[in-house]
Amino acid sequence: MPFYKCRIGFIWCLLLAVLVAVTPKYWESNVGSIPVLAPPPVEIPKTQVVEDRIQKNRTLVATLVDYDVPVAIANEVADLIHPVFDLRKMRFGNPFRLEKETDGTLKAFEYKIDDESVLKVQKGSDSYEAKVEKLDLEIREKTIMAEIHTSLWEALNEVPKREYLAIELAEIFQWQVDFSTEIQPGDEIRLIIDEFLHDGTFVKYGKVQAAELVNAGRHYRGFRFKDSYYDEKGVSLKRAILASPLKFTPRVSSGFTYRRMHPILGRERAHLATDYAVPAGSPVVAVANGTVTFAGWDGGYGNLVRIKHASGLTSGYAHLSHIALGIRAGHAIKQGELVGLVGQTGLATGPHLHFMMAKNGTPINPVPALKKGEPAPPLDPKLKAEFVKQIALVQEKLEASSQSLTAARQ
Repeated sequence: MPFYKCRIGFIWCLLLAVLVAVTPKYWESNVGSIPVLAPPPVEIPKTQVVEDRIQKNRTLVATLVDYDVPVAIANEVADLIHPVFDLRKMRFGNPFRLEKETDGTLKAFEYKIDDESVLKVQKGSDSYEAKVEKLDLEIREKTIMAEIHTSLWEALNEVPKREYLAIELAEIFQWQVDFSTEIQPGDEIRLIIDEFLHDGTFVKYGKVQAAELVNAGRHYRGFRFKDSYYDEKGVSLKRAILASPLKFTPRVSSGFTYRRMHPILGRERAHLATDYAVPAGSPVVAVANGTVTFAGWDGGYGNLVRIKHASGLTSGYAHLSHIALGIRAGHAIKQGELVGLVGQTGLATGPHLHFMMAKNGTPINPVPALKKGEPAPPLDPKLKAEFVKQIALVQEKLEASSQSLTAARQ
């Protein structure tokens, strides 16, 4: 065979050997560079959080369904709650919080029952669990100081639940000051009170431990002891007769007089009572312990309740929209017990309380009679030392707050 043909054959064999050696490496390197396909992602349900308040005339089931929770789950949760909480007691306006998945599955539900308890529903591995928890409340003493410019209500504008504080103050000093007519610009109030917090957030107030009212330059103080209020000497601020038959001393719309033009009859006649202008439905209470002598309809007086008290005193409450349950002739009634609700039954042009008092059968002006009152029983001498010891610290705090307010003005 010619030499050149052997040389060509040798070259082809060499090329073939190179190809055999290199090609697998080439494919191996290219295959390694091809990305591995990942399995399709599994969609994880997202949690939606809703915070709202119970709407008027809506049940728990209806509320959950409103937020796309399936009816079957809503009913299951409601049935589970029944043994721990009566769902009929759910209140319009109370806040709730729910957690649910995109498919509507409920994960958790919380409803605030009141200031101290919450209803909790949690989804477990197999079923839901429901319980009522009491909140862990922190108690902290607080001093509240304010100067009155127009009214007690305005003076407490910056504090939470001022309506509670206003009513407490008015009840403590109701025999010393008429909050509807005697409060003046420049008057001052100071309170030492317990407040309850949850996770640092205000929840509610406790009882007023001590209070001071400066009215027209006169200082009035009250210290809480054995659920009653006394001045520094241990003299009770309470009287045997309440200062008003209403919870908050209201505006007098018509006073006691022997000559008044009757707004309906159009002629002069005696008005031997005091009319208090208050909204319909306001609670009316007995001014003193006694016995009900009449409860029912009495012509122009509309719904009327009459009560006989000690020392020849009687009181009457007219134009009531409703008479309280259990109030009937012969019923023994306690001071502060509900008599009925303000209305405008009988001869009345608008809602108000027509309040009457008599002494041994003779009509008397209720306003000074209530203002004067009769002192409550004095503090038991055996308790005097305990009283003095208990109020010593809060006395110092009232003094300090008084000095602080004075310094702030300077």
